Amino acid sequence: MNRKFVFLALFTVFSCGVFSQQKDDKGIYLTAEKMPAIKGGMASIGKKVRYPRIAKEMGVQGVVYVGFIVDPEGKVIEPKILKSLAKPLDEEALRVITKEVQFTPGYYQGKAVPVRMVLPIRFRIGT
Repeated sequence: MNRKFVFLALFTVFSCGVFSQQKDDKGIYLTAEKMPAIKGGMASIGKKVRYPRIAKEMGVQGVVYVGFIVDPEGKVIEPKILKSLAKPLDEEALRVITKEVQFTPGYYQGKAVPVRMVLPIRFRIGT
């Protein structure tokens, strides 16, 4: 019984430090109680993506990963490509994230906060 208590006490002490690390070194939240959400859901992204003609002609398809911050107003800031596929597809993914998609902000303790996110944008040539 004593070992279980000691283990539980140590776990609690160490996990508090881990779980409280919700911000990066710039004060941007990595997790929030309510994460930012895409207005209209992921399906709205698919409707707004325009497949670049050159990429379609070359048969390039796959996933582009875009990293960005959703600020307290729900705007996307500091977008960047984390995993590239092809330049035209990367540019289209950035365009969609910055100009076409709207987010609701993330909240922590009832306050809107900036939250860092990663979003996969799938490019697939339809048959």
